[in-house]
Amino acid sequence: MINRDKSTRLIDITVLIASMIIIAISAVWIVNTGMLSVKLTEDTKLAWHLVRSSGIVAYVLLMGSTLWGLFISGQFLKDWSPGVVSMTLHSTISWLALVLGLIHALLLLFDDYFAYTLSDLFVPFTGPYRPEAVGLGTIAFWLIVLVTLSFSFKRRLGHTTWKRLHYASYVAFGLVSLHGLFAGTEGMYLGLQLLVGTGIVLVVMLLGIRMGKDHEKTARPAARQNAARK
Repeated sequence: MINRDKSTRLIDITVLIASMIIIAISAVWIVNTGMLSVKLTEDTKLAWHLVRSSGIVAYVLLMGSTLWGLFISGQFLKDWSPGVVSMTLHSTISWLALVLGLIHALLLLFDDYFAYTLSDLFVPFTGPYRPEAVGLGTIAFWLIVLVTLSFSFKRRLGHTTWKRLHYASYVAFGLVSLHGLFAGTEGMYLGLQLLVGTGIVLVVMLLGIRMGKDHEKTARPAARQNAARK
């Protein structure tokens, strides 16, 4: 038990130090690039930049929520993070992803390049620009709304129904990944491709591990019953 506590503390300290290093490097990079010296009022493409930046942040949050949910369901965190804390963090990240996704969509109303209406934003495949790719994001948004709201109704839904409903989050993540790659011009850039590719690989890998564990759980009782019959 003591060794486990020491290893947990070591992991916490390592994560904290790594986070501080990443934040420091990012801050230095931002200062050196001169981003903070640009006045927003002078940026003629402000809406365009905000649409894409909010979309990328929303995708990162959705990826984090999906991966964290897989860590919880795969019981990778049972000895490291309390269940209540893990679920609260999972719900919080999901809500943040939903809010940033909504902001990402609403900012299109202020983009001068294409004239979007509220109907275009919330009804799939009806927008003026790449309706198929954008429509995938719209469907993903409504799935995320459904999954995120389910956190508040977990007790009423029951664990089994709630768990099945959460499978929609994997569909949403896949649709958002396609949306990110094909809905905008930034999909041609290596940075975004690496981000999306890494997210897909991690989600598929952890989902495969989780499905393997679920299969083992269901196979054990059947094996015991067969052994008892013999």
